[in-house]
Formats: sequence, structure tokens, C-alpha cells
Amino acid sequence: MNRRGIGFLCCLLAMPLCAQMLPGIRAQSMSAAVLAGAALGVAYLLIRPVLRLLTLPIGCMTLGLSYFVIDCALILALDALVPGFTVAGLEWAALAALLVDGLCLITGGAK
Repeated sequence: MNRRGIGFLCCLLAMPLCAQMLPGIRAQSMSAAVLAGAALGVAYLLIRPVLRLLTLPIGCMTLGLSYFVIDCALILALDALVPGFTVAGLEWAALAALLVDGLCLITGGAK
């Protein structure tokens, strides 16, 4: 399996894990959590590279911290896009982004 596929699987599995572990991230059902993970995986594959390319100068100036902000924004967007999935605030989105990115780093899906 290639790196993109591993990254998608990490997102797919990490969002239900976040819904179980983090009290600020809630899913009404397991299917809502898996749907949020699938949506995040698609966003990481399609939207995230475009956003990173557009913010490349800012990313260089902030030593890559702006890329973490992009990840947090994508997770916050799941709150509006996926019915039955809620994120309580920016701090919970940041913790979820750390968990997803850490899982991708461990499994080799990070880019």
C-alpha cells in the first residue's frame, strides 16, 4: 500500500479513536465517527496539499506551524460537514490533529 492509502486509513481509524478518547469530540454513533474519518481522509488527500501549496511562503516563515493550523481547520470543518459529529472547540481540534498526525507519522503515512 502506498503512502496516501496509509494516510487515508490513519484518518479513517483516528477519528473514531478521537471520539472515544477526547471528551470534546463527540460522535452520535460509530458510523458518524467513521464517516468523519473518511471525510477527513479525503480532505487530507485532496484539499490539504492544495492548501499547503497556497500557504507555502507562510509555512516557510513559521517553520511549518501553519500546516498544523490547516489540519486543525480541516477537523473543525468536519463539525459542519458530518451530521452527528461535533468538535467542541479549537483546542479539541488541535488535540485531534496531534493524534491524527502522530498516528500517520508512526505508521508511515505522513508526508
